[in-house]
Amino acid sequence: MTTLSLIVPTRRRLASLARLLDSLAATTRRPEAVEVVLVVDADDPASAAVRYPALAVRPVVVAPGQTMGRLNRAGYEASRGDVVMLLNDDVVARTRGWDEVIRSCFHERPDGVLLVHVNDTLMRRALCTFPAVSRRFCELAGGVCPAEYERYCIDDHIEDVFNLLIAAGERRTVYLPEVVFEHTNGVVMPEGHREYHADAAVLARDAPRFEALFPARKALATRMLRMICPERETDWRRRLEALSGPMAPREAGRQFVWFPGHGTFGRAVGRLRLALTERWPAWRLRLRNVAGRWRREGPRGVIEAAARRCGLPLSSPRGG
Repeated sequence: MTTLSLIVPTRRRLASLARLLDSLAATTRRPEAVEVVLVVDADDPASAAVRYPALAVRPVVVAPGQTMGRLNRAGYEASRGDVVMLLNDDVVARTRGWDEVIRSCFHERPDGVLLVHVNDTLMRRALCTFPAVSRRFCELAGGVCPAEYERYCIDDHIEDVFNLLIAAGERRTVYLPEVVFEHTNGVVMPEGHREYHADAAVLARDAPRFEALFPARKALATRMLRMICPERETDWRRRLEALSGPMAPREAGRQFVWFPGHGTFGRAVGRLRLALTERWPAWRLRLRNVAGRWRREGPRGVIEAAARRCGLPLSSPRGG
């Protein structure tokens, strides 16, 4: 059975960590095949002492002040799972049987070259915030992620490697819109939706690191492609050489939307599920706005607002 390791750096946030562990215990189908590796600072004994009867929880104690890259690497080096997933302690697992779904995806790719991308409810399909990759990928990469990243761009870095594979003709990213790991670190906007707001100062330091590591990601993609499709080397090498920077490989619809069996029917159902699970909040907000306008201005107000939005001329001024 494929085993999973969840890497969770945490520091003095016992309440949110307890909430995460409660949610994992309530939703994991096979807890005996899942371990939670807590990466904690040496000056945080309370976090290092956390145990959970229903889950295999193991602390890894490191020196305080490490970068997030080093914390994740320490967790990976102490982990034992066939699949490694990077998480935060401010996450709530919402989907029952999430582990079986992720496990089934990796069963379809026995070579281990796969990125599984869950729905974090903030970035959703736009960014693989909590990447799940195989130990084989980590071995090829020399670790789960570079140590240099202070806080941000680790998810971008891993996803960009797989975007390079896509640009080379190998689509190895699977998005699971129905597997929800809610990221609670969001800011509620006036319109009612939540957004993730990064620390601009830290991001300004990590973004140049991400740019500078593009050649390393391209080299890793080359090693992976040489392993999975050596017969196509002339083609994929030509495609990779044409890419000059990390944003080049990104494209709309780059991920598979998972549905058992894929195929034409599976992809159609996957797109429908994606629309229902991800776009419903925006639709609900629009419907609420329409209902409010109807109450204030009646049907004519709704029709005129729709016409203005579509750039259509109005037959007469309001009230005329």
